Amino acid sequence: MAGRDRHQEAAVDVPAGRSGWDRFWLASPYAAVAAASLLVLAERPAPSPDLLLTLGPAALAALWHWWMVTAHPRWPERAAAPMAAYFAVLLGLAWWLFLREPVYVLLVAACYPTAFVTLPGRLAYAGVAATSAATVTDWDWSPGMLATLCGTTVLIGAVGGALRAVESEALRRRVAYEELTAAHARLAEMARHNAGLQDELLERARAAGVLTERTRMARELHDTLAQGLAGILTHLEAARGHIPADGPARGHVDVARETARENLAEARRWMLAMRPSPLDAGTLPEAIEAVVGRWRAREGADAAVTVTGTPVRLRPEAEEALLRAAQEALANAARHARARHVRVTLSFMDDVVALDVHDDGVGFDPDAAAAGPAGGGLGLSAMRHRIARFAGTLSIESAPGRGTAVSVTVPAVRPDEQEGDARQGDGQQGDAEQGDAEERECV
Repeated sequence: MAGRDRHQEAAVDVPAGRSGWDRFWLASPYAAVAAASLLVLAERPAPSPDLLLTLGPAALAALWHWWMVTAHPRWPERAAAPMAAYFAVLLGLAWWLFLREPVYVLLVAACYPTAFVTLPGRLAYAGVAATSAATVTDWDWSPGMLATLCGTTVLIGAVGGALRAVESEALRRRVAYEELTAAHARLAEMARHNAGLQDELLERARAAGVLTERTRMARELHDTLAQGLAGILTHLEAARGHIPADGPARGHVDVARETARENLAEARRWMLAMRPSPLDAGTLPEAIEAVVGRWRAREGADAAVTVTGTPVRLRPEAEEALLRAAQEALANAARHARARHVRVTLSFMDDVVALDVHDDGVGFDPDAAAAGPAGGGLGLSAMRHRIARFAGTLSIESAPGRGTAVSVTVPAVRPDEQEGDARQGDGQQGDAEQGDAEERECV
């Protein structure tokens, strides 16, 4: 006997939302008609017109209940006008049958709970009063009859109202519990998501710290140890050219020269070890092609790399910045833009090297993103700071639904080759040229 408000009715599916007692009381008219009709048939098994006048309305009552309640499960307790008409016809048939056969008082009694599970709101109490009136066959208006009628109506109405209130409260608590469970599930999912974001943020911070320290150490090695050794090697080469081949100082100069060359090679290995791993195996174009190839295989999208101009070696920090910019742009194309086609162009020009990454993703509003708390996201913010350290530029062109184009330029600063310019030819010129090549690459 559910007294559900509209919010609860919308939240709970009608067939699944009815309690077991509701379904029991909705089936009570069928049981009452069947039981009373069987008793009538037991008393008068022989067919007769009078029997048909009894069983016909009984079958009509069952059919009426099926059509108005069973066939339309959303009408009970919701559609006031159809349910009022339904109950009036059902009670009228039950009263008619009760007048013909007293055993059909079972159907009249079934109208009490039926009023609470079909009639909405206060109409249920009107249905109880009408059912009580239908049980009276002799209206003598005596005080005893009126007291019995009123007492029965009040008692059944009070019991039905109490059951309605209890079931309404149970339904309200069930809906609240389901909403609370869903809220807990959402909070748990948000907690997992936030934990993932925190882990990602910590990992990015750690990686950024490691990268910054590695870059600083590589720069310090280049600016101090490598440059100093290159200068020493240059002076030793110059001094060697002025010492006779059989002079006593020639051997000491050769030993010092080889020692300086070995230490310069060691410094070179240290600087190479501090560069991003994709750059270890080859040049910047090769590293970017490898990164794009892995991204293409992982995302299943179309991606291509185009290299224009003559590739040259840049300072390790500049190559690293361009490589990280390409990785971040590809990550954004997959994670945010959901791009299916990406074009990466690496252009070597006289004074700058440019990296352009264009995708056909969903795009965004760069001005709105830049105004956000993270300045467009942690990745873009880190990219801007990394490029700014080398006097480079970063520009982003995008619009919702029109893809994104990321353009990065850095000065074409090549490794210092001053130690190679001071090479002098002598009887061991071939060895000197080989050492010079190593020095130029490391510096």
